[in-house]
Amino acid sequence: MPTESDQLLAPSPAADADCPFCAILAGSGPGTVIARDDERGFALIQSIHPESSVHWLAVPLEHVPGTETLEHESGKRFLELMEFAIKQVRAHRDDIPQLYRGFTIKMHFGSYETVEHAKLHVLAAE
Repeated sequence: MPTESDQLLAPSPAADADCPFCAILAGSGPGTVIARDDERGFALIQSIHPESSVHWLAVPLEHVPGTETLEHESGKRFLELMEFAIKQVRAHRDDIPQLYRGFTIKMHFGSYETVEHAKLHVLAAE
């Protein structure tokens, strides 16, 4: 029986065409993928509008039209995205030592979310 998390893995083709994150993940749009976990269905991409010396976006591979939607429709998948983001920071600390000082994970709900694709912002402490 599919779990709540499995049900969100089906992509939404209608929304994908206009989503810059979906284009980056498909390799057809400009952007840098820092890490990708196809098994768990997440990726870490470089922000094109950095607010810190390290500013990554942890995103689900499937198109979910917003972080609030992801949290509301699948709290489990939302928490898995948070776990993925934390694990990726820990995996990259030796290459980017300032991450040992700390990092912030933040999200936007509603009108503050300018790109309609679920994401968590990962920023180095400065």
